[in-house]
Amino acid sequence: MKIHDINIEGSDYLISLHKLIGKPIKDIQGYLTSEFGDVTFKMSKVEFADGTFLGCEGEHDLPYLVGFDEQPNFDDETLQELYDQEKEDENE
Repeated sequence: MKIHDINIEGSDYLISLHKLIGKPIKDIQGYLTSEFGDVTFKMSKVEFADGTFLGCEGEHDLPYLVGFDEQPNFDDETLQELYDQEKEDENE
């Protein structure tokens, strides 16, 4: 897999989770919170069409996805390789 294959058209840093995992996203699940003042939707899980999930963790300013279920191309090695490709492109 190449970073260019999963980039969002028109962006120089955004990638598509759908293209990365290769599965349709069924739903994004979360809850309402007023933890930081205004009421907002806090994302907690991404559900794929096959019923598997990725979870969302992190601080309010740096949410990230974690593997609740094993997902294609979401292993540490693949993500590191894609990150390295992105950094190489920035240095060219």
